[in-house]
Parts: sequence; structure tokens; C-alpha cells
Amino acid sequence: MINFTDPQLQKCFESKLTEAGGVSGELRQVSALMAVHNSFHMLEGPHSSRVHETISQLLLPQLRPQLRRWYQRPDAEKNSEAIDLRDHLNQLAGERFESRPTPPWAPA
Repeated sequence: MINFTDPQLQKCFESKLTEAGGVSGELRQVSALMAVHNSFHMLEGPHSSRVHETISQLLLPQLRPQLRRWYQRPDAEKNSEAIDLRDHLNQLAGERFESRPTPPWAPA
């Protein structure tokens, strides 16, 4: 379970987790964290301590496989904000979460 130090973040996360009922079980936490991040990023800006805490939660080692699957979904968001966040997470983690296209010369 995700535990935030900020009570407002925790309350928002729990609300978003409930709303993420349509997302597969393994991706519900990531979906809720993304929604929390987007909400506080919009309300408080990218340098908000709440935004930073949400990013820290997204990058927890136990969530990284789920985060990778989140970005590898065929219906993953492709808008500029989603791509900017993905690139930022890639940079902070030192890895790539999105799927890489297979080059045409690679063996099948």
C-alpha cells in the first residue's frame, strides 16, 4: 500500500484509487498515482513538494514493474504532458519505462 507523509496527498490517492476501478488490479496504484500527480501538478506546479512526493512514490522499486507496464499499454496516453512526465521519470530512474520499437532488422 502507498503511504504518503502529506495527509492531503493520502486522501487524494485513496479517492483516486477508488475511482480507478476500471483499470486492471495491478495497474490501479499507478493509475491513482498518475491522477494524483496530474492534479497537484496542475494546482501547485511542477516544483510542489506534493508533486515531488508523488514522483518518489511512482519510482519506488516495488512499483517500477507496474510503471513499466503502464507505459507499455497500447492505450497509453500520448499527449505532451504524459510524454514529458514519462521522460522525466525515465531520467530520474535511469531507465526507460516505455516499450522500445523493435528495429526491422532484429530477429523475430
